[in-house]
This record gives sequence, structure tokens and C-alpha cells, in this order.
Amino acid sequence: MIRDIQPKLEKLLKNRNDSSVLIIEGARQVGKSYLVNNVLSEMDIPYVSFDLEKDSRVRRQIDRTRDFNDFKIMMQDSWNVKANSILFIDEAQESIKLASYIKAMKEDWPGVKIILTGSSMNRLFKDGTRIPVGRMKSLCVYPFNFTEFLRYTGKGELADFILDGPISVTPSRHELLLDLYDEYLKVGGYPEVVKAFTSGSPWREEIDEIISELEEDFSRKEEFQPYLFSDVLRAVSSHIGSLSKYSHIDTSKYNARKVIEAMKLWHIVLEVPHYSLETHRTGFLPKRYLHDLGVVQRKRVLAAPSISILETIDPVLRTPLGGLFENAVLLNLLEGSSAFKTISTWKKGSGSDREVDFILEAEGSDTKIPIECKAALHFKKKHGANVAEYLDLTSQSAGVVVSASPFEKITTSNGKTIFNIPVYLATRRNIEKYVSRALDS
Repeated sequence: MIRDIQPKLEKLLKNRNDSSVLIIEGARQVGKSYLVNNVLSEMDIPYVSFDLEKDSRVRRQIDRTRDFNDFKIMMQDSWNVKANSILFIDEAQESIKLASYIKAMKEDWPGVKIILTGSSMNRLFKDGTRIPVGRMKSLCVYPFNFTEFLRYTGKGELADFILDGPISVTPSRHELLLDLYDEYLKVGGYPEVVKAFTSGSPWREEIDEIISELEEDFSRKEEFQPYLFSDVLRAVSSHIGSLSKYSHIDTSKYNARKVIEAMKLWHIVLEVPHYSLETHRTGFLPKRYLHDLGVVQRKRVLAAPSISILETIDPVLRTPLGGLFENAVLLNLLEGSSAFKTISTWKKGSGSDREVDFILEAEGSDTKIPIECKAALHFKKKHGANVAEYLDLTSQSAGVVVSASPFEKITTSNGKTIFNIPVYLATRRNIEKYVSRALDS
């Protein structure tokens, strides 16, 4: 299946004028290797690939090289890596030498495109190895988004409909897409889990198995107590959409901070910092999310019932549903971006309850798009109040509310435009398209 990020990767690989090393990051089991291999198999460019976790012999050969020139000659002699070809090294962080060669890969090996992937690429630049700024480009891969979920489950026409960025959806299709989105929020986007769900296999057990493998791998390589990994997943899942505190984790603040920072580098925990227009104000607590929606649902407090867009009525449970909304939207905003891309949230000030869930910097422009998430089936004027205030304070023209209600374009009393976008349409591309149209009109 073609991933939505695939055209971007193809474009980077076909650009022969850019010899930057391409770093593909993302948590385990999100489909990094499949993505790269799928792209390479469809390109008319010779390539050589290795997996350093599986092929310890190649890893040892690389780590025995004296310098980059020795590495280059070894790759040419033993593996026939030539000019105008691609070298793909999976789980590159298992090598102790590759990081020190990245600068030379870009500058001293013309014609060879290098791809390095891994689930914990922070370990690539360990033991004081400097990150070669300006010598590499990064892409972060996440689990399936909703359109990919639809495509894999045999609903490709609906996926294409969403990607066209429609501004009108019939009531019957709107209800169908919300129902399917409910399934997506429960199952999440791990490719193997979606595969199990589609075939009628026990997909929840597949999520548990992946979490267990992640915990074992993380605890072994980062040398944290195994229970801390589970505690962080549980704490973040139980406070999705709320300010996240270290005290939610059953350990010291020092240990909690260290394990969360490590899980961020593994792309398991996603953190959104709080900013204010009061430039002197600091210290706002961040919001934290997880890389997969199915994991959020599995790791919430076990006694809590599953939450649903259409079926959850209890106001107490609508709060975590709003957080799940935010998590899904955040994954869309980050997808296909650099691993270093950050999304922020905005708060008017320390004494104010006015805040906006996400501020997206539109690609290729200076526009900052305020995005508020509301798990509501019917749009109300108050849902856009925080976005409207942000637009007034920053002298901008257009913002977005993501909800479960049908598409609607609202003009405020002072001429600002707010788009109410149903959550199934809330891709980054669509959000930027709708706002761009408003700014151009």
C-alpha cells in the first residue's frame, strides 16, 4: 500500500542536486522499513540495503573501518555500491561508526544517496558524537493516518474524497465517516494491528504485543527500570489533552523527566510546549501525547470504558475524547515533517483560560494557523471563541476548529474567518488549503 508520505520521500531521493544524508525516524512498528523498501523497489535507481540489527556481520565490518574512505572502499568492493546508486542502512543506530561518517557521506561521496533509518536514532549520535548540522535531512514516520486506515481496510474511494479537501459532505457520508473514524480511534495506526483488524484477528492482543516489545527494547537500550516505560504510557494516556505533570508518574521528578525525554527521542511520547504572547512568561506545563491512538486507548486507566465520538455521552468521558481528538490531529500536523518539527500550543497569559490547542506554521509561508479541537457533534459559536481571540490579538485573518460536526465556514463580527472542519478532514494539507483560500479571497 502506498503511504501518504511516499511522494515526499521519492522527491527527496530523486533530487540529485542535494546530497544530504536522509534520516528516517519513527517508533518501532510504524512501517519505516516497508516505506523505504517500497519506494526503492519502484524507482529506476540501483540500491543496496542492510539491516544492522539482523545482519551483525555487516555491522561488524562497518565498525572495523578506520575512517570514511575505508568505509566507502569497503562498500564499493564488497557490496558494489557505485555512483548514481542508493545505500539504505536500516537500524543504523546499531553501528558505533556511522554517525561520524555522515559529514563525509554528503561531501565526499558524490552521486550516492544515503538513507539511514532507526527507531532510536538519538543513539546514533551518542558518546559525544556531534550532530552534523546541514549535512542531513530528516523525515519522521508515524502509524497510519485515517486516510491510510481507510485505504488499507478497502475504502480507498473515501480516502481519495478526503484528500481532495472537500467543503461539502452529504449527511449520510458525514455519519459514515464519523463511524469509521471511531474505529480508527480504537484501533490506531500500527500497520500490523490494522492488518489484524481487517482480517478479523485479535487486534487488541497485537497492540499489547507491540507495547511489550517496545518496553523490552527501550528498557534494555536505555537502562531504565521497565515499570517506568509502562507508567509513562499510562500517565500520558490518562491525561491526554490536559497539562501533563511529572507527579503523574510513580517515581522521582528527576527520573520521570529523564525517562520522558528518552521516550520523546524514541518518538513514543510527543510533547507540545505552551507559549504565551507575554514573552516574559515561562514555566507553563506542556501537553503530552502518544505516537499511536490504539496505544492511548489500551493504556488509559483500565477500569475506564472505551470512548467513542458517536456513543460517548457522559460529559466526564467527553474530556478524554477531546484529548484523543487532539492526539489524532497532532499526528496529522506532524506527519511527513522533519523529526525536529515542533507544534506549540498557545495560552493568552498566566491568569487567563484563553488558549488554543495547536499553532501550525503553514509550509512555505509565515502564516501561523490556530487550531482548536472540540469533540462536539454540533458546532456552537463558543467553540471558536479562543481561535477568534488569537486572530484578533495577532492581527491574522483565518483559523480552524476541528470537531465532529459538518464542515462550516464562519465569518466573525470583525471579519475573521473560522473554518469548522470535521475531524476526518483535518489533515495538515487540507487545513493549509482551506486557510490559504480564505487568505487569497
